[in-house]
Amino acid sequence: MIFVEKRLDGRDESSATLRRAPLVKGFPVLESAPGLLGDPLQFMRDAYLRYGSIFRVRALNREYTVLAGVEANRFVAGEGKHCFSVESFWGKVGEHMGCPHMVAMVDGDIHKYQRKVMAPLLAQQAFSEQIPRMADNVDSVLNQALGSRQQKVDHLMRLMVSNQLSELLLGRKASADHVKAMIYAFNMVTRVYAIRSMPQAMLYSPRVQWAKWITNRELRLTLKRSRRRQAAGGTGYLEHILAALDARPDWFGEGDKLGHALLPYVAALDTIASTKGFMLRRLLADPALYRCVQQEVDQAFAGGIPDLETLKAMASLNGLCREVMRLEPAAFGMLRSAACDFAFKGYHVSAGDELMVFTTADHMNPEFFPDPYCFDMTRYSAPRLEHKQSAYAPFGKGPHNCLGASLTELILPLHMGVLLHRVLVKPACDLNKVRMVFRPAPVLSENFKVSLSRRRP
Repeated sequence: MIFVEKRLDGRDESSATLRRAPLVKGFPVLESAPGLLGDPLQFMRDAYLRYGSIFRVRALNREYTVLAGVEANRFVAGEGKHCFSVESFWGKVGEHMGCPHMVAMVDGDIHKYQRKVMAPLLAQQAFSEQIPRMADNVDSVLNQALGSRQQKVDHLMRLMVSNQLSELLLGRKASADHVKAMIYAFNMVTRVYAIRSMPQAMLYSPRVQWAKWITNRELRLTLKRSRRRQAAGGTGYLEHILAALDARPDWFGEGDKLGHALLPYVAALDTIASTKGFMLRRLLADPALYRCVQQEVDQAFAGGIPDLETLKAMASLNGLCREVMRLEPAAFGMLRSAACDFAFKGYHVSAGDELMVFTTADHMNPEFFPDPYCFDMTRYSAPRLEHKQSAYAPFGKGPHNCLGASLTELILPLHMGVLLHRVLVKPACDLNKVRMVFRPAPVLSENFKVSLSRRRP
């Protein structure tokens, strides 16, 4: 019997009559590896312009089918959402770490159950009363940083975010070195079992073994303290999560609970910190832009730490956030596998094929963003509201889109607002030599340094 699929245009078509997507032409032997390993974002943008909404890339004995642009976004979030799976990509990562049913590693009912619990807990409104305390947390990091002549921006931004998330969601702060070790351990497991760019032997190197030991110790301590708060009637984020997982022992083991204590670090820290770094570079490279945003910030902070509605009403600062996420998205695509045979734009995709959904492909499309290479913060104010269209997708699309999007859109303006209001920031490097690098997500190079001086107590 021939499997019959439904095309995007609504016509049924036999899979036997459909072709595979075109293959991006690459170098002999290496195929597309140089582009994917060098600047994968620009490589994908160029391939999208040349090949359209679906194409294949090969590198290092791997092949990915790429679905790109607004039609792919609508497909993965709508009629085609059942066609994509995370389990073949993340499954071995979860097994190795002992958290096979953690929300990011699984599809179906187990995934939906966790999202239903987590979504309201991560909404901006859940933290509206905690904004002053969140600002104090940022202040404490800045006060320590003021004692140094120069600061590496990546380190400063990561420290601000890790302190924020650990206190806000987990109820305790881990040291910067331990947070770095936890992220390193997770990234190494991901590179071995998900991306498969490193051999398994790398997981037994002394550095990885030490990082895994630190990770286990930190997560167990976090869980232990949360259990104590839970017993005393505590109702924090992690206490709610643990109660929900405890209610389904048939689904969740101890490792899955430890995984939730790790999740804020590995799912949010890098992307938020990177975005803040890109925002700061934009400001420092354009003094007029810096003054414009700082003036708005000073007005909003004149009466103290602004509330949620005031933060959301800051058109210039929020426009800066959104425009940076359009031009320099920290999460520009999603890796998945095909859960079944399906057709997209007249091409056949086979069950088990490795996929990438290039969700931000149309961020540079003039059809959706006029003069797309121009930095324009006013795109997101009425009547334009260009972030309201499916082409704008810095947080992914579909069943596994970013659960922390709402909280991120609170943290970004709050952190940058506190920074610009409290501190004068000047470049302590040649900004022309600061580059976007990939680890594997985009970040700014480590030579991006600044000097800080106090504006206000």
